Amino acid sequence: MTSETKRKIEHIVPVVFVILLRYLNTWQALLFAFTGIMYGLFLSRMFVKGAFREYEQEKGFSFGKLIYGIMVFILILLFYKKMYIVAGAWAIMSLGDGCSNIFGKTYGKRKLPWNPEKSWIGSAAFVFFGGLGAVILMWWVSLGQSPAQTMLWQMQTPLTWSYFLICGFLTALVAAGVESLPLKINDNITVPLTAGLFLYATTIITWEQLDNAHSIMAALIINISFGLLAYYLKTVSKSGLIGGVVVGIIIYFCLGIGGFLILFTFFALGSWSSKHKYKWKASHAVAQENRGRRSVKHAVAKGGVGLVMAIMALLTNIPEIFKIAFVAAFATATFDTISSELGQIYGKKPILITSMKSVPIGTDGAISIEGTILGVASAALVGAEAYLLHLISLSSIIIVVIAAFVGTTVESVLGATIERRKWVNNEVINFINISTGAGVSMLLAKIL
Repeated sequence: MTSETKRKIEHIVPVVFVILLRYLNTWQALLFAFTGIMYGLFLSRMFVKGAFREYEQEKGFSFGKLIYGIMVFILILLFYKKMYIVAGAWAIMSLGDGCSNIFGKTYGKRKLPWNPEKSWIGSAAFVFFGGLGAVILMWWVSLGQSPAQTMLWQMQTPLTWSYFLICGFLTALVAAGVESLPLKINDNITVPLTAGLFLYATTIITWEQLDNAHSIMAALIINISFGLLAYYLKTVSKSGLIGGVVVGIIIYFCLGIGGFLILFTFFALGSWSSKHKYKWKASHAVAQENRGRRSVKHAVAKGGVGLVMAIMALLTNIPEIFKIAFVAAFATATFDTISSELGQIYGKKPILITSMKSVPIGTDGAISIEGTILGVASAALVGAEAYLLHLISLSSIIIVVIAAFVGTTVESVLGATIERRKWVNNEVINFINISTGAGVSMLLAKIL
């Protein structure tokens, strides 16, 4: 048996433990997930011999196996009131992603046009096995819960077989689409988060809200025009043009010109700051790759969270909370970009956030007073703009700024620890950073 086969078996087998979620309370489930984290960190190499790649042997553990347990833990924290969502997302991560790899490597001769490392048969296996597992395990776990159990913000959906069947396979299809993208983000992060959030969304969306959508024709004209202009100005690559236009069209459709202008502000400030004193940055080896031109990976990593928040703002009865999260997502992305790009130029004394010791410019996890001040100012600018565009209230500006600060601080800590060790790439850090900013804003909005 090959090392990769052992890895996939080890990836799939833990799904049997989903059965226990029907009987465990929240704290018991979290403790159970914590044992999974310990397994990935310490025990896997003891129980499953020969299932480590060469670079993992040097670290002493597998980041993928570690993040598997961490994501189960996070799913339970997020959806503890609806454990069937945890069950569905876990099943899709385990069965969908695992079977996709097995079938794709064995039978996947026809590759996906947008990602030659993925195949049609692999994606089909993802949807079939992930969807089937999600349907069965969501139904099983739901038997231990009340169908009318309170949902966050008091929204609820009846638990029926048709719900499980439709949403299980639909969620698997969406997660398979995300998994197929040529992103440098670990599948054990993107797949369960996508599945969990999408399943949660199905419990609170109301399709009647589509009546509040904005002109798709205006969305197409404005975004294609600005996209072509950005490409002409060499601020995006071809893939960045396509990715950015798609993100922009959906955001305009959901939130109108206000949402689009928030996206535009982030893009304009980010592009300008990346190209600002580019030769100096290049001479110090801290310049943005490809002369500052954004690609599709940047569009997804920086705009994906905001895109989801925009969709939720349109399709739920609680648009205010998701509008705040939408603004916070782009405020966090702007804070991160400005503090990094301009902090490298104007920061007089960069220090490592974890040790507070002086470090060279461009060091992962380095911060400076000047960069932080500029980042706060840029986040406040995005928040103020959102207020003027009637997306959020005046008092919500401070929530947006705090959330952006927290998200970017988390990014700096992760940059100083796991990114410096090359355990994850910058796209993963950006995704976590912006997700944190959006999540913190929702939490603060709920509390305050």
